[in-house]
Amino acid sequence: MLVSEILTKLTASLEWMVLFNLKTIRQITNDSTIRAMYHLPATLDLAGYSHVVLSSEGRFLASETESKLIEPVSGQSWTKQQHELSLAQRFEARLALFDEDEADCLGLGEMSPFPPVLLHLKIQSGVGQAQAIFESEPSGVDYELLRAVGVTFLGGEAKDNYYLARFQNRLPIHIHAGILSHFSRTAHCNIFFLRHGNIDAPLKDGLLQAGEKRINWGKNRSFKALAKLAQTACEQTLAMTCQPPAPEESFAYGDLVPLGFVLKGLNLAKTAVSEVEIQNLVGEASQNLNQHLLERRQENLWAFHTKRLITATDSALVLQGLNQPQSLEALELFADEQGGYYPQLWSTEQQPNKMLFDDSCAHWCQTDYGTTCLITALRKEAGLTSKTPIEYLAEGMATRSGLYFANPYLVDWFLARAIAKDESAVSLRAELLGEILASRNEDYSFGLYDQALSTALAILSMVELGYRGQAMRAAQLRLLEFMGKDGLMPQATPFYSSLSLDGEYSEQEILGLLMNQAFHQPTTKAKQIRKVAGEYHSISLYQDTHNLITTAIAALALAELYSPNTSQQIPDAIIHPRYQCPNHCEYIAKFALSPYLVKQVQLSY
Repeated sequence: MLVSEILTKLTASLEWMVLFNLKTIRQITNDSTIRAMYHLPATLDLAGYSHVVLSSEGRFLASETESKLIEPVSGQSWTKQQHELSLAQRFEARLALFDEDEADCLGLGEMSPFPPVLLHLKIQSGVGQAQAIFESEPSGVDYELLRAVGVTFLGGEAKDNYYLARFQNRLPIHIHAGILSHFSRTAHCNIFFLRHGNIDAPLKDGLLQAGEKRINWGKNRSFKALAKLAQTACEQTLAMTCQPPAPEESFAYGDLVPLGFVLKGLNLAKTAVSEVEIQNLVGEASQNLNQHLLERRQENLWAFHTKRLITATDSALVLQGLNQPQSLEALELFADEQGGYYPQLWSTEQQPNKMLFDDSCAHWCQTDYGTTCLITALRKEAGLTSKTPIEYLAEGMATRSGLYFANPYLVDWFLARAIAKDESAVSLRAELLGEILASRNEDYSFGLYDQALSTALAILSMVELGYRGQAMRAAQLRLLEFMGKDGLMPQATPFYSSLSLDGEYSEQEILGLLMNQAFHQPTTKAKQIRKVAGEYHSISLYQDTHNLITTAIAALALAELYSPNTSQQIPDAIIHPRYQCPNHCEYIAKFALSPYLVKQVQLSY
């Protein structure tokens, strides 16, 4: 039966009506879910019906072949009295704005004190494009919570006597949210539109509950995937991939550092997950991974890759998941006695546990802000006295970066952890929180590259800075959308390293390298040979090939609890350019690497 025909059979006295094209919905989900979704009899065969019709007077099924509506429990036909006006006649003016027979979902109704409303939705590839006739533009208050049920407001436009609002509905998410709540709040969809898109307190509460269930589901899924990754890492090498500038070939390198993030995540999962199956997985994986890392330590410290040079940066990254106070104390070998930490030790001659110095890596031989923040945080989290004063961290705040960290939010997280709950750092925390929130994208994600990783890190930073409000919840809902079917998050590139070409190569050789880069990377702006602070550097990127770091960070972020009573004052801030870089190399050249080259020049005088 056509939609237009159905509308003629429904009485105009209905307070509201919404119908769905069963053929389209059956392409998205199974019949069992559809019956639960529309509260139809569990044994009902949907074959032979074109639409399900929900209304203020009950639910009906439209016959595929006959011009009649059928009550699903009794199987009896239902129709309006011949002398009554039809719903089609009552809403004739609004229906004239659309082709109702093209609608996969059509809603009509009126709820006092609001005027009549119409919703027209078409579905393609599981995504519904909806248009609604509202009295005026909705306020948009709490609209970030609509992502909990897969809905996004796309804006609209004012017409002569109404406002045309546009929404997108990702039906698999919408249906999944319903499944998690046992379809207990299906009426909320109608109420939202009958209120002309304005969210009142009960609707907000329902969206928050839906969001909590979806985030809890995503958290469990992430921790389960993380436990499986950890077990695999104990059985075979899951190294990162080093990608040097073209035409050099990529190679596997970095099998230890990612595991520090994974173990940190598993440690939290022991208390953050209640499902017995996942707890068992996590417990075994955590124990095995802990032993795996301890077996690969060298003199209480760790390298980026097994049996390579131990460094302060790599050790600190691994120690995120380990309770090893003696190793934290061993990091004092890298202290400069003024609050900072060198990333590694070096010598002009071959010596154990020291990098062999040459001009190409001279800029590595200075204290690293990102590493210093992380070591400070680890000491605080372990209950050890900090060797780094708040003044040191505050002084480096404006140019915060790291010699090896390719994502600004990674440095933010380490700094946030270092200053968390410190009474002397109240203003510093507020400033950092303001800058992070100012960098939020319109879709509630963070960053212009590696958005899943950036968003998860931003969430964790907010929490460390004392904020668990609605901006955090919106970011968690956005983070869920990056998750794959296997519970893993997308690959990212959290680290980099750079070598100076000046002094090592002649001008002609550097020109050749640049031409080679242009030949091998003609279409990308992420050039890995860059002129920074007056000298050329080659940049190597380290990709989280096996999704270890991104999945661990995301699991940690999804485990954070929302608090509606967050009262912290957030200062206004303008988005810093560090967050607006389109790719890793742009950020590295402009913000991550450049402060260290300036310092190096100053130190050389």
